[in-house]
Amino acid sequence: MSDTKESIFIATPRILKRRWLIAILFAAWAVLAKIFQGQSTLALAVPEDTGVTNWAAALARSIRANRSDGASFKYFFNPIREFIDGFVTSIREIIAIPSGGSSIPLLGWLGVIAIIGFVVYAVSHLRMAIAAVILIFTCGALGLWTDSMDTLAMTLAAVIMSLLIGIPIGIWAGLSDRALKAVTPILDLAQILPTLVYLAPLALFFLIGPASATIATMVYSIPIAVRLTAFGIRGVPVSPVEAGTSMGTTKIQLLKKIQLPMSSRTIILGVNQTVMAALSFVVIAALIGAPGLGKPVIDALIIRDVGGGFVAGIAVVLIAIMLDRSTSAAISVDESFVPAPAGARRRRNLGLMSSGVATIICIVLSRQFAWAAYFPEQINISKPVANVTESFIFWVTENLEFLTTGLAKAVTKGILNPLEGVLSNSPWFLTVAMISLLSLILGGLRSAFVTISLLLAIVASGLWFDTMVTFTQTIVATMLTMLIGVVVGVWIGRSTRAERALRPILDAGQTLPAFVYLIPMLGFFGPSRFTAIATGIVYSIPIVVKIVGQGIREVPTNMIEAAISTGSTKWQLITKVQLPAAKKSLLLATNQGLIFVLAVVVIGGFVGAGGLGYLVIVGGSKPELQGKGLIAGFSILLLGLMIDRIAQYTVARNSGPKH
Repeated sequence: MSDTKESIFIATPRILKRRWLIAILFAAWAVLAKIFQGQSTLALAVPEDTGVTNWAAALARSIRANRSDGASFKYFFNPIREFIDGFVTSIREIIAIPSGGSSIPLLGWLGVIAIIGFVVYAVSHLRMAIAAVILIFTCGALGLWTDSMDTLAMTLAAVIMSLLIGIPIGIWAGLSDRALKAVTPILDLAQILPTLVYLAPLALFFLIGPASATIATMVYSIPIAVRLTAFGIRGVPVSPVEAGTSMGTTKIQLLKKIQLPMSSRTIILGVNQTVMAALSFVVIAALIGAPGLGKPVIDALIIRDVGGGFVAGIAVVLIAIMLDRSTSAAISVDESFVPAPAGARRRRNLGLMSSGVATIICIVLSRQFAWAAYFPEQINISKPVANVTESFIFWVTENLEFLTTGLAKAVTKGILNPLEGVLSNSPWFLTVAMISLLSLILGGLRSAFVTISLLLAIVASGLWFDTMVTFTQTIVATMLTMLIGVVVGVWIGRSTRAERALRPILDAGQTLPAFVYLIPMLGFFGPSRFTAIATGIVYSIPIVVKIVGQGIREVPTNMIEAAISTGSTKWQLITKVQLPAAKKSLLLATNQGLIFVLAVVVIGGFVGAGGLGYLVIVGGSKPELQGKGLIAGFSILLLGLMIDRIAQYTVARNSGPKH
């Protein structure tokens, strides 16, 4: 206790000195920005190009011209595209699109629902199977059966290929330190890249369609499978491994008999997270031709159809809940496995046999009868749901204006505009210098070097102004996220009851794709920069709250007891003991909040946020702006790397001594 307390007190003067330096830096920055406002901002109109964007446009034209005759396309890109297209199509033909000259897929709606119920029952329990059936049936009742099946098929295809690649690499990284070091930078890069960055380059090489959408989804999902598989393998206790080795077990036998079985829970968790990541990306991948629910969501965002978009969003949410709860239930069964009594096993086997027979009957019926093949058109609740949604949003915007228009104006005028004036409307060299100095104070010399290198690369890209617009929105959203996240995180960290009450909400929030959050925010706040900011806050709060709450719970009990014994109040206990002791968790939460917010702010280009996201979107839809869209994606990458590196170096520098 005394050593910990002493280390905190020793670090305090250094922290206070750093805070004073940051305060002086911000003050000087504000003054200089006001003096030189509007000078050397490098602002560029959307139709204007630079040498770099012209080069990117020429490169894109060259790639398109060589798609037929180029050797790389003939022997690499095109075969991959054709294989993945064939694989995805084969799965879609089972549940989503007509197959074999028929007017229906191989399985009608009744057969699909029966199979889903049986599979979920087999891997978990009956209640979860019933819930899964109800959830997927509701997707059909929303008038989106075919789109839902397309989304499910795309997700399944991407997950299968992601696991086939990710699990072996994860096993390799789990067994080899050298392999782990080799793949970690790639995994880190994939994690911090906002989703929009992948889309344009992949569409350029693999064309618009299911193949490029599936590959993009795999790029997003594979790192999760690799990380969690490697973590599971490395988490196996040493003693069973040593015992197996001493008995002459080969490496393959050791892996099959000990390491994989003992890491199965973590690997199943990796499957769960891979499934959810794939679903999240499949929705966004509609921008490059992915079939399914992403298309009506995007169409609704473009035409501002909040009601229709909300209906499609509900279908996405229902599929997300079904997939998440089903795989989570499988994890629980694996974790808490206890040999059941003979009677219970017989009842379980009888239930599986009965449901299997019922499933076969439903499959046959779906192949023979139209009522079991085509989802009943008379069961359609989409219009009532859309109408109720629009009525509710209208009521909120009319009667709770202070929560919509008032809040948007307050944040925009009070925080966003002043900060944008400093970052975007001051000379680029001043912003580069000040951000680099801030990075030096927070993360040290290496952090400053990396920061200034990435900032100069952004300047060279020709999209400095747009990058700063996106950066400004990211900072504002992160500030508000941390303000809310720390308060709620401290609450759940100190209260078991609060943690139990909010855990389901936080878990649900993490399972939903970012696109889903845009729809209600668009309805409440209209197309604006604040809409992107609000969406980023809602999307990133769950992860921030969880990290902060975990950090508060991990504060040593003896520190808390010592503070209480000296007469500390609840406020003093939180501010003087728990928050300082959880500093590493707070920094990590800030890092994750920044990355999550950036991903959503970029997507906010759909709802009037401007910046790099807008350029990526218009670059994908207008050939004359494709070069600018590609460079905008590259600038997003640079910005994400800068944010992540500053945060990582800051965490490393402020972690403090280990005890």
